[in-house]
Formats: sequence, C-alpha cells, structure tokens
Amino acid sequence: METKILEPVGYSKALENLLNIAKNVRKEYPNDQIVLLGGLLNAESVKKELSDLNIRIVDIPFEGFVDYVNNADFDTFFLTSPYGVDKKVIKALKKRKIRYIETTSDLVKGKINFINKYGRHHRIIYVCNLNTVEANYIFKTAKHPVIFYDVNNSSLANQVITEQTSKLNRPSTYILYQSELAGTNFDTSLEYLKAILPYATIAEDVSDENAAKKNELLDILDEENDIIIFAMNTSKRDEYLLDYYHLSTKKVLYAVIKDVNEAMNVNIQNKKRAIIITDGSLSKESIVNISFYFTYK
Repeated sequence: METKILEPVGYSKALENLLNIAKNVRKEYPNDQIVLLGGLLNAESVKKELSDLNIRIVDIPFEGFVDYVNNADFDTFFLTSPYGVDKKVIKALKKRKIRYIETTSDLVKGKINFINKYGRHHRIIYVCNLNTVEANYIFKTAKHPVIFYDVNNSSLANQVITEQTSKLNRPSTYILYQSELAGTNFDTSLEYLKAILPYATIAEDVSDENAAKKNELLDILDEENDIIIFAMNTSKRDEYLLDYYHLSTKKVLYAVIKDVNEAMNVNIQNKKRAIIITDGSLSKESIVNISFYFTYK
C-alpha cells in the first residue's frame, strides 16, 4: 500500500527542543540531579523519555516555583518549562547561583510577540487551562491585556466574553490557544467561541504549528482513494478533528491511532493510499513504524 507522511513528523517543536536539551544536559552531567520545572500537557511519551533519562518533572502550581527553587539543593540542574517561565523564577535561580537552561518554545514566544504587537488595538482571547504554566506565563509577560477563556469551567474569566460578545464579534478579535492543549473541554470551548464570535479571527499562524500540514493535506487529498491516519495519543473528538483539519465538508475515511497495535485493527483496501498526519504527540520513530506497517501489510 502507498503511504505518505506529512512532514514534519515527530514531537511538537517545543517537546523536541526540550528533549534535545535534556539529553545533552544528562550527557554532560551524568550523575547530577536534573529537574524540569513545570508539567507537560498531553505528552505521556515525552514524560517517559525524561524518566528514562532520570530527569524528574516537578508539576506543581505556577505560584510555587519560586519557593521550590529557593529550597532546592545547590547541585540541582533546572530545565524551565517549554511553556514559559516567570522572571521571578529566573531571578531566584540567579540569586542562588543554581544552574539552569531556559527551554521556552518558539511557539510560546511567538504568541507573546503577537500579543505585544497587536494587543494595543485588538482584542485577544486566549483559550487555555488557567492552571497551567503557559497561561500564567503569558499573563505575567504580555504587555497588553488578554481575555482568558478557561476550558475547564464556566468561571468569571469566561463571563467577560459573554458580557462583551457584541464588542468581540469582529475580525479584529484574535483567538489564540494554548500549546499542547487537547481534549473534549478544549474542543467544546473552540466550537462555542466560533459559534458566538463567528467573525473573530483564529490566529493559526501563531497558535498552530500544524497549519502548513493542514494546507498540504487539503492540496493532495483525493477523497475517493485516500484514507487519513491521524497518528496521535491525545484525545480529540472526531468532530473536532474534521473541523481542525478543515475536512468537515468532505467525505473522507479516517482512523485515529497511536501505535502499530492499533494500526492492525484498521482495515484498508489496498487500492487506497494512507496519508499520515500527526499533531506532535508521538515520536518520529512511532510514526515511521506506523507507516511501515501500512506500507508492507
């Protein structure tokens, strides 16, 4: 069977960068205590790789980072969260002369730059989990006000959007969303915002590193002869996937799988081509193995 993998493949840029740094630090300091300060959203495979490197993840509330640093052993080597780090944390690390490497992803930096550039004359809504490092980092770092929409509840943060719907429903309102965020709550939140703010702009150029892959998929897709393999281990509803990849109006066959074992349960006619696209939650090795299975089955 013919297969085509849409590049780039493998972990998201943020997670790939983090792993590369982690491996280099562990190689240089084989016996030191290394700690990643901040949790990882929807990145179970990466968590395992860090564990195999004997790197501990300190997943505590954002507000507790400074206290943790102030009480850490001097020989601890810190990796900051790829979702951003508060200046107070860096100040605490420097004050105690503790070694660290900042791993903030380019995607997060791009969103900060976007807010700083457009925030003065545009309304910006940030779809997020308010308890995560990235949301707190953006709140602390952005030069202009951001309206936060919490995917986990109907808090007062969300009430602002409901009260200002008439003012926000215009193309000059930009919707950004949190890196690595996935799941039913996120899907529902985006669908809700699209429904009440149909004229708002979803800024995929800074929110979504898969934008180019989505466009390529639409360019090459043959609805009659292709099946799409969504290679991912994050939980997204079918309706969201079809909308996210702009496939809602198309008749396509597709399957969502996270490993070769699940691939074995997918029955595809040999005359069809398998197009494999990923959201950045699986390693390149896993995606290549899935491709090999469909190629030689």
